[in-house]
Amino acid sequence: MCSCVKLDRMMPVIGLLLAAVTAARSGAGQRGWAWKETMTPHFSIQHENTWLPPGLTLGIERIHFRLGMDLGTFSPWMAKERIGLYIYRDLESYVKGEFHPPPWSNGVAIYDRKSVAIPTMRETGQMLRVLSHETTHLLFGSYFREAHRDPPPWLNEGLAMLEEADAPTQPATSQWYQDMVVISPRQWLAMPRFLSISPSRDIPDDKEAVALWYVQAYSVTHFLVRKHSRIQFKAFCAELRAGKTPEEALKSVYHIRTLADFNRLWRAWLSDPAHKRKIAALKDKDRNRGDGVVEKSGRGDSPFHAFTTKAPAPQ
Repeated sequence: MCSCVKLDRMMPVIGLLLAAVTAARSGAGQRGWAWKETMTPHFSIQHENTWLPPGLTLGIERIHFRLGMDLGTFSPWMAKERIGLYIYRDLESYVKGEFHPPPWSNGVAIYDRKSVAIPTMRETGQMLRVLSHETTHLLFGSYFREAHRDPPPWLNEGLAMLEEADAPTQPATSQWYQDMVVISPRQWLAMPRFLSISPSRDIPDDKEAVALWYVQAYSVTHFLVRKHSRIQFKAFCAELRAGKTPEEALKSVYHIRTLADFNRLWRAWLSDPAHKRKIAALKDKDRNRGDGVVEKSGRGDSPFHAFTTKAPAPQ
C-alpha cells in the first residue's frame, strides 16, 4: 500500500511510536492468559498471537493520523484516548470470541469499549484496510450516538469504505472505486430508494443487490466528501444527526434543491472519463484486492466482504 503522507509530516508520529512502550505482556483478563498487549501512542492492542504482523503498529498510527484529519471533528476524543484493538489468531477464534460476530464479518466496532476487533489475515495491508474501515465506523458512529441516533446506513458504510483507501489522492487503488467505474449506469438504484435501504433489513437474501448497494454507497459518499469541503460534510452530518432528511440536509448545506438534482450531479461526476483513465493507469498489484478473511476460510470471493456487525441501536 502506498501513501501520499509526506515523511516529514509523519516524523512526530514515528518518533512517538518508536518511543512508545511496545513490549508485549500477558494478562488480558477474561480473554485468557495467552493474550498479549502492545501499546502505541494511540492504540491499546490486545492480540492472541505472540507477535503482531510486521508493519502493523506503524500502519495503524498512519491510519490514526489520516482519520484524525478526516474525522477528528466528529470524535475529538480520539486525540486524547487510546482506541482498543482486539486481534484474534484467526477467523475461527474471532467468530467464537467474546464479541460473537457473525462468520461473514471481517471486523466489528465495539462502541461501549471504543474498540475494534478483527481476525488475523494473510497480509498486513489487508488488516490495515479492515482496521481503517472499522475504526471509521467507531468514530463516525460515536458522533451520531451522542444524539441517540445511528448514522444512515448508506453514509456509515460509504464513509468506512472511502477510508479504506490509503490516501485521498490514490482513490483508484480502492476495489470499491474500481467497481464503481465498471458498473453500468443503468444498474444504479433510484436515489430515493437507495437512501432508504438498509441491506440487512431490506435485501438480506439478494447478494447481487447488496453488493451493488455497497458500491453505490461508496460512490455517493465519495462524491460528497472528496468533491466538496470538509466543513460542508460536517454540516451535512450535523443536519442528519439533528433529524433532517437527506433531501433537507442537501438543500440546507450543499444548496441542492431535490434528490433528483443530487442524482443528476452525482451521475455527471461519475461519467467523467478521468475515472477510467485512473483505473487504466493502475499497476497490477493495485488491482482486485481481496480482504484476506474470505480467502482464508476457503469460501471464495463474496460481495459480503465488507459487511460489519451491526451494534444495537442507542437508547
